[in-house]
Amino acid sequence: MSLKESLLAIRANSFLAPPHAFELTLEMIAHIGSPDPQLRDELIYSTFSHWIEEGVLSPEQLQELLAIALDDQHLFYRIGENGTDSVFTRSFSVLLLPLILILHRNHPFLAKEAIYYVKDKLFSYIRQETDLRGYVEEKGWAHATAHAADALDDLAQCSELDKTDLKQILGVIRETIAGAKSVYAHEEDERLVTAVLSVWNRDELSLDDIDGWVRSFANRLDNSYSIEAYTVRINVKNFLRSLYYRIHDQEKYKRIAATLLPLSAQRA
Repeated sequence: MSLKESLLAIRANSFLAPPHAFELTLEMIAHIGSPDPQLRDELIYSTFSHWIEEGVLSPEQLQELLAIALDDQHLFYRIGENGTDSVFTRSFSVLLLPLILILHRNHPFLAKEAIYYVKDKLFSYIRQETDLRGYVEEKGWAHATAHAADALDDLAQCSELDKTDLKQILGVIRETIAGAKSVYAHEEDERLVTAVLSVWNRDELSLDDIDGWVRSFANRLDNSYSIEAYTVRINVKNFLRSLYYRIHDQEKYKRIAATLLPLSAQRA
């Protein structure tokens, strides 16, 4: 029976794990970058989601799975390529991180050093990923930036991280928005805003810290007419507008909303 046939049968049985679940898990991660969207997204990722949430895998097995997801054949597989199928391996490897981090927050099993290892690898991946496609015709979602944003969101909620780490997450998000070489067209800004709010809601940063970070986007609202400047301006404005919309009615962030409004309303 092929992997796809096995997973179709498992899905039909409410994702009930077979006795050889971990062996199948290793086969699943070996094919996590399949260009077949049903196998990759509906079957492999969905099965991972159910089994990790339901505790099918032991802490030791999850640690092994995490190490594989972060290695050069998965998160960094052919990193730097653009427009090829390799992005699916990278973007779906990064999408495993939220599943594992959520379980860890609810039932801790990772050492603090492991959380910092995830942080370092995730930051490195985000800074090296150049394939920013969202939906790919016939092959489904690549969505590397959105998936990385989901990982940042759950990483930010890990109590092991301190104020310095949270500031670094905001720095990576700023780089992701202000340094992209193409316009984000598939709501990547919304997913990144969710990660921002997870950082802020840790209540480790002062309003001065947050306000200063928001104001740091002002110098990326360049009104020149180069393609590069226009791309950055569009991404920054969309991101700031999304952020403003999410916080404008929260008393806690009234000052921040007042800073965001004129920035997000700037015209070319």
